[in-house]
Amino acid sequence: MRRVFGVKKEKEPPPSINDATDRINKRGETVDEKIKRLDAELSKYKEQLKKMRPGPAQEAVKARAMRVLKQKRMYEGQRDMLYNQTFNLDQVAFAAEGIKDAQQTMTALKSANKELKGMMKTVKIQDIDVSMFISFNFGVFV
Repeated sequence: MRRVFGVKKEKEPPPSINDATDRINKRGETVDEKIKRLDAELSKYKEQLKKMRPGPAQEAVKARAMRVLKQKRMYEGQRDMLYNQTFNLDQVAFAAEGIKDAQQTMTALKSANKELKGMMKTVKIQDIDVSMFISFNFGVFV
């Protein structure tokens, strides 16, 4: 029957913030490599333009250089967008860590408060009064 009606696929868990950041950083690195390759190509065209005389051949090289420059600008825009996404993910991760830290702090404070209340039940006020009286009157500190 499962072959006829099919089976519902299990949903994959959503990627963690660190996974998403790593993936975006890898994409940013590949875009950076493409930009470096285009820079090298642009410098090659610049050298060719210096050596050429004005004419149709020089115009063709200029057109190729302009095409490469447009590609480079497009990749730079994509890289900036990717790095902005990484920055946003880092902010979210920092906020999440702050919330976790606050939760741990609250848990620690609650447990410490319980311990203090338990200790206060065992301490007798009369003993404290006697020790305070002795320390003030005779200069003896307990």
